[in-house]
Amino acid sequence: MAESAPDTDPFATLRSLVRPDDIISPDSPEYRPSAQTWAAQKQENPGLVIRPASIEALSKVIAHLYTTKLDFAIYGQGFSSASARDVLVNTSAFDDFSFDPQAETITIGAGQAWSEVYRKLEEVAPEYGVVGARTPCVGVAGTILSGGYSWLSSEYGCISDPANMLDAKVVKFDGSVVWASTEPELLWALRGGGGGFGVLVQVKLRVFRYPQDIWAGPILLPREALEQVAKGIESFLAGPVDPKITMFLYVVTGRLLESIGSDSDMLVVHAFDANGEEHGRESFAWALDIPGAVDQTKLKTLAGVAALQNKAGTVKGTMKQFWQPLMLSDISQETVIKAVQWFEEIKDVDPSFGECTYLIFELLSSVGVIQQFQQVSDTKRPSLQKQRDQAGGAASSAWPRQDGLKHILLLGTGCPSDAGPYKEKLARDLAIEAPSRVLGDNARFQVLPNGLEEYHDRREVWGAHYEKLQSLRARFDPSGRFKGAIGA
Repeated sequence: MAESAPDTDPFATLRSLVRPDDIISPDSPEYRPSAQTWAAQKQENPGLVIRPASIEALSKVIAHLYTTKLDFAIYGQGFSSASARDVLVNTSAFDDFSFDPQAETITIGAGQAWSEVYRKLEEVAPEYGVVGARTPCVGVAGTILSGGYSWLSSEYGCISDPANMLDAKVVKFDGSVVWASTEPELLWALRGGGGGFGVLVQVKLRVFRYPQDIWAGPILLPREALEQVAKGIESFLAGPVDPKITMFLYVVTGRLLESIGSDSDMLVVHAFDANGEEHGRESFAWALDIPGAVDQTKLKTLAGVAALQNKAGTVKGTMKQFWQPLMLSDISQETVIKAVQWFEEIKDVDPSFGECTYLIFELLSSVGVIQQFQQVSDTKRPSLQKQRDQAGGAASSAWPRQDGLKHILLLGTGCPSDAGPYKEKLARDLAIEAPSRVLGDNARFQVLPNGLEEYHDRREVWGAHYEKLQSLRARFDPSGRFKGAIGA
């Protein structure tokens, strides 16, 4: 008997599982925005993008892909640079939103950007806040899988902490759909475990009443005032700081200026004080009083504060980018000055590198897990304690943040997307060297999961949780087909 001709379309079965509108081919105008990675070097130009419009369709797609040899990846908003050679499963259609005022929770589609979550929450419950991403264009699922920091993290911890992320609906490798709370170890793994345990389609988050007259925004400062700025930051952090206060310090130039909403090479202190304008101006007088300071702060709602960062997505895909996201216990005057010097030396290596390099201090970015647990109301604490016990006691999140680390130093080197292999390798090497150049060889820090590169040691990032996460990857991804930070 003659053998049947092989199927010339490797995606034929996949196409039959979804509606025509769910299929995005490389020649479609929707293809690039539906598949664009943040870091250009990670773009694999998939042969097909599937954007299922329902959980049922997604379940069929995942169950089928898992049994094939097709290379596939799960994509939300693209800031984790997920890509694949064959099929990209875009989850952005999962953008539902519901608010339960009695339980004080929201249930939201995990494929949407945080800007939509903030907008929708403000529409239905303007007096409420949520622990959500500071960069509004990033996706819900990706931030949860990598821990997730918020403007409110100095009070309430990470987005993925049990007091904030209460549950998640997941499509598993075989297409079955579960609420992760029915499998406590799955829920634990989703909280900062780096992904690869299934596909998040919904998450349930705690919301709470929060001030909506937040004093926030940029204070632009002359580069010549660096030493005064660095001394001001050290003094500011030395005393007790109200948990409703946090701040960024940006040092960026060139094409990155538009991504933070600035058009000047000045240092940028981005202030946040949920106690209001009078309190904020007093707290940040050290910056406002520096000669040449340009005050662009305003009173904002929480959604308005997030919107201040809404230009971050404008540079997606324009650079080959390499990250060093570091969590530190202290930020000294010396650290600030050395970091800026490092940044300026990068520009000296190659002017195009300077335009593609990030230096961002995210100060007062975290609170201890115990403190965060204590801030939950008495009525909700017993159910949270049960979750903690089921998931492994005090180690309630998959990413074990080290005690005392509360500031983020984000170093990112890069080169233009059209740069050749030599410049790409040089940008990568500069990123690898960055922590020791800025902090010294013996500095204590922890690498965050939200900017991992292949040169980071996963065992150091997840510490004592690494082997358990490996075991869970093997359970929830038995054939090793999903892509996650920790291998199955």
